[in-house]
Amino acid sequence: MVTLDYPPYIVTQEGELSGVAIELVESVFEELEVPISIEVLPWARALSNVQFGRADAIFTAFKNPTREEFADFSNQVLFTQNISLVVKAKSEILSDNFLTSDLSSIAVCVVNRVSYGKRIDALLAERKFRLVFKRNQTKECAHLVRTGRADVWVNNDFGARSIMASERMEEILEILSPPIEATPSYIAFSKLKEHAWLRDRFDEVLRGMKEDGRYEAIIDNYFERLKEREVKEKG
Repeated sequence: MVTLDYPPYIVTQEGELSGVAIELVESVFEELEVPISIEVLPWARALSNVQFGRADAIFTAFKNPTREEFADFSNQVLFTQNISLVVKAKSEILSDNFLTSDLSSIAVCVVNRVSYGKRIDALLAERKFRLVFKRNQTKECAHLVRTGRADVWVNNDFGARSIMASERMEEILEILSPPIEATPSYIAFSKLKEHAWLRDRFDEVLRGMKEDGRYEAIIDNYFERLKEREVKEKG
């Protein structure tokens, strides 16, 4: 398995791997009795490894036609992610009309080869922005907005909040509401590795976990522990 450092879904800290997506994926494969290892890589390299068969699967990935050419996506959604705009506090940028505004004066930061849903991806492909910073780590985008080099950082809500807290930018940056869109994310298996059968088994177990409440319990328990840890760290 390959993934990226994407708090709070995937978190790498002091050599330890954690995160709500890690716990969910490990729980599914534990029930399948299929041993796995998970490697955190820059997202572009992770996708390339799946595309060329150097890895078996990738998560959490948004689905698009290009990726579907080389990967078998789960039918069950891992997480539905709210994609939001992050700006410097007191910015005049608004999210409710962002997608229909003239963006020719806006500098935006995104992570290299990460999909942010159809509408943002289309704006990036059509080069609607004045400047696009593409970085390998999400926290680099946070710092570009902090320093004023970028006007907007596009990210999922949970991840943005986590990075702002860890980088101590909660008073400097602001997550705009409403989100730009809610986008489903999946696990996707390399077609070169011929794992469609494993994708189907993964779907079956994940569907069962959603039906019997284990899915929500894993998510709720993770974020409850996260809140408790943040309270302890703040004293």
